[in-house]
Amino acid sequence: MSHRTLGNNLNELDTALTDIDGLQEAFHALCDKQRKGAIVRDDAVAKKVRRQLAAGADTYAATVMSSSRGELDMKRVRKARSAALDVMPAARKHQKRLSALVEERRLSAPEHRADLTRLLTLSLHCRTALSTLAPTVDRRAADALGNKVLVELRGATLLYLSAAREAADGNSGTPRAAVVEHLKRIEAHAIEVANLAPPADVTGAESSMGASLSRDVVAALHQTAVDWHSPEFDFDVSKVAQ
Repeated sequence: MSHRTLGNNLNELDTALTDIDGLQEAFHALCDKQRKGAIVRDDAVAKKVRRQLAAGADTYAATVMSSSRGELDMKRVRKARSAALDVMPAARKHQKRLSALVEERRLSAPEHRADLTRLLTLSLHCRTALSTLAPTVDRRAADALGNKVLVELRGATLLYLSAAREAADGNSGTPRAAVVEHLKRIEAHAIEVANLAPPADVTGAESSMGASLSRDVVAALHQTAVDWHSPEFDFDVSKVAQ
């Protein structure tokens, strides 16, 4: 599935990813006891702010993924920012100290960003597919199955973010391993959604588009699970910090 399927969402998605990157980077900086900032040495404050930064990143991502019909615009980005700030009062209070801490040594995690791009794109594309397919199929069945896919995709994305916060070296192996089995299960539910579409010979243009988009979601989920499967990682989800 190409990012082009999201049309004009690309700039907004890039902005959202940069915001989430910043929250994740601040979390990692606050875990680094080698940094000079006093906030690192205040265990109680550091723990509280880390917890809020994690909640902020999760809240931001969840808000982006809930974009109606998969349409991500700056209004949604602003809503995600506001929602994240609401759960980070201590982090906001120490914003200048956090910024100085981050600037001591910048961290880059391009693999995490690429993977998160893939997961957020999957959720947005799924919403687009469901919105297009819904008028042409059994609405209750589509809502029930579609909601299951969306909820589980959100759960997989938040689990990835949590595992990425534990992977201080920026390596994608552990967070990918954390979610790959979830993606396989989500694929099975996505197949059920795609199977709701009527046969090709009795569909109109709208139904055909919905069916095509639904199949795209299935293919993207399958390819992501294949790409991310690595036998060298035996991931124990219970080890991910909550």
